[in-house]
Amino acid sequence: MKDKAGFTNTVAILGADAQDSKAICCIIEKGPYRTETCPGFRELETMLASAPCRTVILDIDSVPLDNRTIRELTRSYPSTYFLCTSRECFHPNLKDAISHHLFACLHKPVDPDELNYFLKCISDNGTELRGPPV
Repeated sequence: MKDKAGFTNTVAILGADAQDSKAICCIIEKGPYRTETCPGFRELETMLASAPCRTVILDIDSVPLDNRTIRELTRSYPSTYFLCTSRECFHPNLKDAISHHLFACLHKPVDPDELNYFLKCISDNGTELRGPPV
């Protein structure tokens, strides 16, 4: 199913750790969303090019990403919201991406209420707001 802007209700998850991705999928699929897991960056780009989705979750623990890659990804898909997940609280090597290009950062294990809150904010705001909720 696509919304009025042509986006599917799918949340894409980029993560090489199948167990972490499955845990996030279980949370998301209890709501009105479907999930699509991508074990690598190329798979994510292929999926986004063929079926744009409103939200992507990047597991920065299991997939090596840098500021430039995240910046280019968010610029290539400006109407898509990008979140990240990590077990670490501090990522000095991703300071620019986290402060300017990601909608939210979620600590693992992901809190279902927190994730659902951000998905609802994204759904409610559509493409009108690219920053974190106020």
